[in-house]
Amino acid sequence: MFRIGEFSHIAQVSGRLLRYYDEIGLLSPEYADPQTGYRYYSAKQLPRLNRILVLKELGLGLDQISKLLDQDTSSEEIRGMLLLRKAQITQAMQDGMAQLQLVEARLDQVDAFGQTPVLDVVVKAASPQRYLALREVFPDVAAIRRLVERVTAIVPHKMPSSSLGHVAFIVHSQMFDPDALDFEVGYLLTGKSPAAIQVSEERVLTARDLPAVEMMATLVHAGSLGDIHRSYGLLGTWVEQQQWHIVGQGRHIFLQLPQPGQEEAVLELQLPVSKTSTSPAQHEL
Repeated sequence: MFRIGEFSHIAQVSGRLLRYYDEIGLLSPEYADPQTGYRYYSAKQLPRLNRILVLKELGLGLDQISKLLDQDTSSEEIRGMLLLRKAQITQAMQDGMAQLQLVEARLDQVDAFGQTPVLDVVVKAASPQRYLALREVFPDVAAIRRLVERVTAIVPHKMPSSSLGHVAFIVHSQMFDPDALDFEVGYLLTGKSPAAIQVSEERVLTARDLPAVEMMATLVHAGSLGDIHRSYGLLGTWVEQQQWHIVGQGRHIFLQLPQPGQEEAVLELQLPVSKTSTSPAQHEL
């Protein structure tokens, strides 16, 4: 057996923590010398200590840990809880990294303010277009991406590839809300297609006609989807400098979809514009 100092080194936990666990009855010494008061621990107690530490890392309170130990929770159950916690931590790290990238992109945008980049903005007419899509309010961008992956995996097997154009989004959101993205997602069509295609039990793509647009201000964004606000900012600045006005729903035309697990894509941002003199208040919602 080991004295508390020796056991703390073996277990790699502080003596203070061992004393506290003893006080609350969570992990008592294997033996306490009645004459000297020395506490002795056994290596056989390491599994119980490790369970305590694992459950603590899972975010459980000491009362909950005590109950789980009393119920003799199996190693397999603890392993399952640990794997769940690992997944949560991994997701939090990914979310944190995405947030960091967004902050860096916003800082770059701040640094670039006032500069006059050469923009390849093209103003063109959009012809009437057949569109196979569904409209939905999505809780986040990841949900849209999952639908796109589903759609692009199923639709090409349901109709000739010669009839399929680019994947396109119609932005129906009146205001940008990252937690409620009102988007229409689907394929632009270049040939005949079914009136509807079911992509899941509750989701059906239906064909409709997109109306012609006399003038679309367009800008190609090539890069991370997380940086799309930069291109939007540039396009919006250009539209304002030309003293034009946005007069309808924007579109995203994907010239190249992101590869699985990556963010790089090529898409054309389209904003319908007009030279019509309109006061800003008339555009306010």
